[in-house]
Amino acid sequence: MHRSDTLWKCTPKYNQWMSTALIYCGTSEGFVIGADGRAFNKLTRQIQSDAERKIFAFQNRAASIVFAWAGVVKTRVLQSDFSLIEETYNLLPQLNFEGSFAEDLNAKLKNSLRILGANDCGKCATGIFLSFKKGVPWVSELSVFKNGRTWDCCVGEGEANGEIDILSGPSKEFKHPNSMRDAENEIKSYLDDCVSHPTEEIGGHVHIAKFTHEGFSWIQTPIQ
Repeated sequence: MHRSDTLWKCTPKYNQWMSTALIYCGTSEGFVIGADGRAFNKLTRQIQSDAERKIFAFQNRAASIVFAWAGVVKTRVLQSDFSLIEETYNLLPQLNFEGSFAEDLNAKLKNSLRILGANDCGKCATGIFLSFKKGVPWVSELSVFKNGRTWDCCVGEGEANGEIDILSGPSKEFKHPNSMRDAENEIKSYLDDCVSHPTEEIGGHVHIAKFTHEGFSWIQTPIQ
């Protein structure tokens, strides 16, 4: 669908911000990923929800992907919302997954983001995409930012390193986990500590999932 020049220059009217305690670990067995449940409106300085789901799974015949976004995940354009989560769900079925799906996704998302005008520069959001590449746990990270004219994005990816990584949230040093169970316990402890000492932008309901060759499953479910 062709977008008019007017639409390409639309400036977002509000931002739903998920500063987010978002943490994951990729081991040889698979992944553990967890998040808090707080969604925060950065412009109004109001908490939107403490039961926001932030971890999502996509699967078709070609691939299985688990993803999450942190930062400005939703913004208002004209009379509609632009959501990075919804846009990700719209774009993933369009990929063929024969090469680097993350590079393909980044190119398509870059095109979608052009409707969001900007007169400044800076980081907007980060998305983490977990998958298996030739049987190896694989991590792809998409960064969304303002380039002074529109919103833009770039991608980096590589094999999971076996360490517990904080994508967003308070910093902490972790020991190298010896198993997925170790990673699960460390991630749960970190998130429980985050929400037991909530901030304006981090708190609410903790949800944790695991992602192995057998598929995606909840360890601690989100509020439906």
